[in-house]
Amino acid sequence: MKALLRLLLTILFLPALHLAAGDITLNQPAAAGPWRPLEFEIGNVPASANPFDPEIIRLDAVITSPSGQAVTVPAFWTQDFTSALVNGEEHTRASGTGGWRLRFTPTEPGEHRLALQIADGGGGPRIVLSRAFGVPDVKPVGQHGWVRVAADHRYLETSDGQALRLIGENVCWPQRGGTFDYEAWFEKLRTSGQNFARLWMCPWWLPLEQGKDSRTRYDMDAAWRLDRIFQIAEAKGIYLLLCLDFHGMYQVDNPHWGGSGNWWTRNPYHKDQGGPGVHPNDFFTSNEARKIYQKRLRYLIARYGANPRLLAWQFFNEIDNVYAPHLLQAADVAAWHRDMGAWLKAQDPYRHLVTTSLTGGSDRAEIWSLKEMDFASYHSYGDPAPAKSLAARSEDYFRRYQKPTLIGEYGTDWRGWGGRTTDPHLRGQRQALWGAALGGSMGPALSWWWEEIDLDNVYPIYQAMSSVLGRAGWHQGNWTPAAVRPAAETAPKQVGEMRPGGAVITSYLTMNNVSWLNLDGAAAITGQLATERASESISNYLGGTNQGPRQRPMRLDAWWAGGASLSIKVTELGGDAELRVKVDGAEVFRTPLKLTTPLNGKSAPTEQEFSVPIPAGRHLVELENPGKEWLFIGSLRLHGVRESSFPGGWDFPPEVQAMRQADRALLYVVSPWAVYPAGSQKYAPPVQQATRLSLADWPSGVFLARWFDPATGRELAATRHASSGGALELTAPDFTVDLAAIIMREP
Repeated sequence: MKALLRLLLTILFLPALHLAAGDITLNQPAAAGPWRPLEFEIGNVPASANPFDPEIIRLDAVITSPSGQAVTVPAFWTQDFTSALVNGEEHTRASGTGGWRLRFTPTEPGEHRLALQIADGGGGPRIVLSRAFGVPDVKPVGQHGWVRVAADHRYLETSDGQALRLIGENVCWPQRGGTFDYEAWFEKLRTSGQNFARLWMCPWWLPLEQGKDSRTRYDMDAAWRLDRIFQIAEAKGIYLLLCLDFHGMYQVDNPHWGGSGNWWTRNPYHKDQGGPGVHPNDFFTSNEARKIYQKRLRYLIARYGANPRLLAWQFFNEIDNVYAPHLLQAADVAAWHRDMGAWLKAQDPYRHLVTTSLTGGSDRAEIWSLKEMDFASYHSYGDPAPAKSLAARSEDYFRRYQKPTLIGEYGTDWRGWGGRTTDPHLRGQRQALWGAALGGSMGPALSWWWEEIDLDNVYPIYQAMSSVLGRAGWHQGNWTPAAVRPAAETAPKQVGEMRPGGAVITSYLTMNNVSWLNLDGAAAITGQLATERASESISNYLGGTNQGPRQRPMRLDAWWAGGASLSIKVTELGGDAELRVKVDGAEVFRTPLKLTTPLNGKSAPTEQEFSVPIPAGRHLVELENPGKEWLFIGSLRLHGVRESSFPGGWDFPPEVQAMRQADRALLYVVSPWAVYPAGSQKYAPPVQQATRLSLADWPSGVFLARWFDPATGRELAATRHASSGGALELTAPDFTVDLAAIIMREP
């Protein structure tokens, strides 16, 4: 057996068995040390009808490290380009002739052995060249290796065991500046303490396959631009999550996400483009489609897999957006993720993480339970109380799937940035960032509106967060969610007694405009704050019979003054609907709502306002839609509500998210008057005085609490506290909106 092994090794490293010496050449770069990618130029490769199709020609290198570990690395064909900005727009131009390249990142110093194999003309692979190359024993400064899931299954780390905490944004495609936009954006990410970005490959940006007969004939301009983005990311210290496909490519007759809504007929896998698919679901079930897609994955591995800045492969953006009885089938999509995930992991010599993404409107256990998906992703738009909700979502995913969670997209509104109009003081944005970071996800939530973040210069809140987290040591060691009091609680659904001498208020009810959130629809209206916090349970949408379980009434319990009323403005319809109002179960108002304009995609605008009187006293008022389709309440004004209390003296507490190590903690505290969207327009909500907080299961000793302004990172105060009875009682300094705190044992 040993003799046979020696013979095989001798054959393996003979220089060019099947081609004469000098036929195929390898231009070998000088190695800079471990974790520094190498690019070999391969010359004199036989001409091929399609150098992208491994069934026609396939080049692989078997590289054996000094420790004896062998990996198979695919080579790839490429064309160089140059680019320039002309009147603010990037223009690229092919440069030189195309050729073959091999990219490899050594992970250890010493002599490596490389055997280049070629398979062409239908024959099996044959060795055409063997070579030894050395990697100097140089400390990999700034290089930490591949990204992997940490042992706690909650966070990520690098190959050298360094914890990897992610602060970043979606930066999915540029404007006219192309890759030059990324130079500017990534520099701003770097200087604001960010180290992570999510990038799309889609029809309008970086499409390897797009257009008729483009399968396995890849767009070299797009591939070169992606190379350049990786180069910029490496220079700026940015990790990239590469999303490989846009869900709209499988959509039919939907006006969202790209304009025409019928991307499927332009998908290169559609029969009209020469592909194997007739129905969108064919992409996920066709063996031919899978085989073609695997070739694309092989090319991506060959060209980009050797870069340590590649955080993970992400198959899709929100593929469940296309789930429907006559579009994609959930079981087929899940099976595809299982099979393609396994194939990708087997073929990728660098073992990059693999994931996908889904909408915030669904939690697909059949996807996230797959062992082939290394971490879960949740997209959050319009979630009320974002700090609390994102922390709860992260912990729920971790409990059920035992894998890290990424809040992969975030926006206070899914319809647009909003920014300085709906969130003028960036309170919702901050709460999402801090709630996700301290709630146990892989890092702060990734904002979706990257261009607006740049235009509005939102980077200082990232810099402030990075500064505070850095002082706490958040980037190192194991952190876990901490038990803290007061704990987050849902407001009671019934009112208590009227407040003696309480005011009579007239106020708009703040509601939630995201149709897919599963809100219970009930609220107790005790006063102004309760109307502002109602979005945590009340939706603008009233579902009809066609919405099934989402046909849920709105229930408002309150004390009403004489002459009280509701002003209800309906601004949008999903079809013919009906509005009904009940008081204590008895119908007091009912009107049909008919379409006056034709449906445009998913809804039709309307503007109908109704006034409904409410008798004096305590009453449960219900708004229902017994019609077929949903209606959207643009505004709901409550006239004449008496101030009251909650049962048992309950009141809205400050919301607190906390993480800890053994005797160290990070806290984020939000005033009950500023829990987004409550108080979002107020310049200065009421001052919170002497707010008391408690960390449970705390070791004995004396601890220093340093309090910071999350908007600026400025230190506000330092307080000293001694733990007692297993708890650390804290008193926060006065604040109006939010606070961050670092708790450490006193030196």
